[in-house]
Amino acid sequence: MTTPPATGLTMAEELLLLGLHPERSRFRVQPRYLRYGLAAAVLAELEGYGSVAEERGRIVVPRPLRTGQPLLDQFLDGLAAGSPGSPGSAGKGRGEHLQRWLRRNGERVERLAVDALVDRGAIRLDEQRALGLFPYRRYPVRDHGLHGQVLGSFHAALERGVPDRRSRVLVGLALATDLATRLGVPWRVRRELKPLVREQWYAQAVHKQVNSDKAAANGGGA
Repeated sequence: MTTPPATGLTMAEELLLLGLHPERSRFRVQPRYLRYGLAAAVLAELEGYGSVAEERGRIVVPRPLRTGQPLLDQFLDGLAAGSPGSPGSAGKGRGEHLQRWLRRNGERVERLAVDALVDRGAIRLDEQRALGLFPYRRYPVRDHGLHGQVLGSFHAALERGVPDRRSRVLVGLALATDLATRLGVPWRVRRELKPLVREQWYAQAVHKQVNSDKAAANGGGA
């Protein structure tokens, strides 16, 4: 089981803070990429409890024991029922298709993680409209001490060679979402740690989805 940090944050909440630029109040990377990472962080943490696993590209639930973490348990309940709560999901017993699940649930994980961070006073939710028409969200940091602690722990783990499962998961997801580059992780270090993405089924799924999105965007602009 993954040991929770002293902050009491879930991995999704911690990854969201890592991905949040404190001056711009926006994500450091393409929001869609980070959302894949947030959804994968839920799976990683549930795996740490022994609740979920991956089989042939699908998510299975060998031990649907509740974790006591509201954010995690919402998704565990849906996975255990054979559905993430969205139309067209797999039937009970089949298991959710992993990459499809990431695409469908990333925004929902973001909303829940934001709500949790707002409740604890870490960030503020600021909803605005561009040109008075198009809604968008900003997340101003309120607790700069907590934000700095999360960033400091991330870089300290890199310096120590990512010594525990939690740091390996967060670094793997940071690599898969391109966040590691925006956090100033040197190219040499990113290259050395690249195997983490291949070792973690959820990070590998994020990496594949991000690459698929990039390929689609490049093809669309051709």
